[in-house]
Amino acid sequence: MLNKYSILLILTLSIIIPLQADDNAKEQTIYLKSGDKITGIIQQVDNQAGEITILTKYGSLVIKQDDIMEEIAFITLTSGDKLKGRILSKTEQTTDLLTSYGVLSIINSDIARIDYGLLEEGKKIADIKDKFTLGNERQIDVFYDPTGYTLEKSVLYFSGLSWGFGFTNRFQITSRWVGYFTGDFNIRPKLQLLHFGTLENEHVFSIGAHIHTRYSPDKYEWIEKTYLFEKGNYDYSDNYKWVPTGDSISVYYSGLYKIGTKINLDNLNRRYLEMDKIIENPGINKESPKSMEYYEIFAAYTISKARRNSTGRISHTFGTIAGKYPWKDDFMYKIYYAGGVDIRKNLIMNYEIFYDPYYVEWWNRGSEIFGIYDNLLTTTKPKKPYISPIHFDIGFIFAIADWLRFGIHFQPYIFGIYLKF
Repeated sequence: MLNKYSILLILTLSIIIPLQADDNAKEQTIYLKSGDKITGIIQQVDNQAGEITILTKYGSLVIKQDDIMEEIAFITLTSGDKLKGRILSKTEQTTDLLTSYGVLSIINSDIARIDYGLLEEGKKIADIKDKFTLGNERQIDVFYDPTGYTLEKSVLYFSGLSWGFGFTNRFQITSRWVGYFTGDFNIRPKLQLLHFGTLENEHVFSIGAHIHTRYSPDKYEWIEKTYLFEKGNYDYSDNYKWVPTGDSISVYYSGLYKIGTKINLDNLNRRYLEMDKIIENPGINKESPKSMEYYEIFAAYTISKARRNSTGRISHTFGTIAGKYPWKDDFMYKIYYAGGVDIRKNLIMNYEIFYDPYYVEWWNRGSEIFGIYDNLLTTTKPKKPYISPIHFDIGFIFAIADWLRFGIHFQPYIFGIYLKF
């Protein structure tokens, strides 16, 4: 005798069959009590025999209905309400959900997330880990560059460098707390202006700023200077008296330095020893950039789409950042595209391509945090090395738990950890 759960399963499959009858039939994955899963198109349901026929890419299979685990969807609405049942069909506007009390037609824009699980005799026994609409992480940044998303209301996070809090679902404030120890009180508000679409195809747009009271941006520029040195020689017979020849020579200095760096000569005697063909005291004096008021403004537009067969999402963010430092007249800017792909519910792969003429990869940095090399004065006119303004990054974020996440990527800072409450 059939119980109510078997009747629900048969009814579900019976409704699904007509929906799969056209040429655009979609594949489904059936989970079996043995632990196996089969993906294909349901061709026939024989309720009298208690069997279904499914067409896979390797051929047709006949499966006993009693061997099938019931798949169920847990839908969270934007209102906070929660529903569970079997998804019968989807259109661009609505999702039809078969519940124990009947079929509900839910407007897609009202759906916040969908999770999937397996039932046995009406009890949930497992989550379907490879089927989900939202991962554990909806990123507000990709490699420190903003996306269109903001933290949800009352969500707090701490990382190794920063903290953040969602005041509303559309307004957040973050800050780099590590700067407090050097006197840099900074704040980074972000406001979400637009949020439209559905869970299948979502669009968000945000603007914001990052304001520092005492900061030196991680930006670099090529410094090149030309000096005139007097030619001459020392008369060793006359107590090392300097004897000029009456002409001069061009002496050059060049190097890649952090924005705001000042370069000066070590002494005022700019002399070139003609006989020995060397520069007297070829060293330079480098004054590191001062930490001063600094601000950035940014805008980010994110498109997030569900992947095929509800295997997570892929997000695309297009953004721009412009910053102003007092020691530089021009604005410094950055244009970027960043992507995120849900590999598992707790694992995201990120990648980014960005245009920034003031950013230098660590292996090209000369005398700053990744090296101790200084160019010296030379009589040979320097040739500016080519450093591409187009850069890339790739990395992963792994959620050990809902509140604990680790990240690794290619550009500094390479490792990250943060807590979310």
